[in-house]
Amino acid sequence: MCFDFHPKDANFYLAGTEEGHIHKCSCSCSEQFLETYRGHKGPVYKVAWNPFSTDTFLSCSADWSIILWHQDSQTPMLTFTSIPAFVHDIMWSPKSTFVFAAVNESRVEIWDLSVSTLNPVTSCLAKPGAKFTSVLFAKTTDCLLAGDTQGEVSVFELHNLAAPPSDKVRFTGRRSCSSEARMLGCYFVPQKGVSANKY
Repeated sequence: MCFDFHPKDANFYLAGTEEGHIHKCSCSCSEQFLETYRGHKGPVYKVAWNPFSTDTFLSCSADWSIILWHQDSQTPMLTFTSIPAFVHDIMWSPKSTFVFAAVNESRVEIWDLSVSTLNPVTSCLAKPGAKFTSVLFAKTTDCLLAGDTQGEVSVFELHNLAAPPSDKVRFTGRRSCSSEARMLGCYFVPQKGVSANKY
């Protein structure tokens, strides 16, 4: 279903399966798995190594959960569940060991493990009729991109992303760009009390 190469040693990679298992594999050893991690009860949609703490990785699944793993243990370190919905994608922040984003069918979430392991620090709902399917942190600016089932990409501007635990991460805007709008430009989707501006 998915795979991710180790950030420091490209000889190793993780592979998520439809059965809910995650296999640690080696490019130089194709005969067998190095490890098998069993924690999910549904298909694994995404696995992601932590770019800073490279012994740990996240996985997300159709079983509504996100799991934090240490590569040396087959027992999950932490399991996160916010709402009963498939978790389609996850990504670690390029700025923090503790921050990651996730998208389930109805919303995009930012988790900060230095603040809470029980709830995301902030979330934003998908627009009516759409379901989020993918998420990506921008590398050169404080933005989060989320793709949905209607073929649109929402761009969220983030503030206080790598701030101390006392500060909250918050969404300040949402810009949406569909395939039809690419040549015309992207338009700001207004929130309450905010006027629409071209982006």
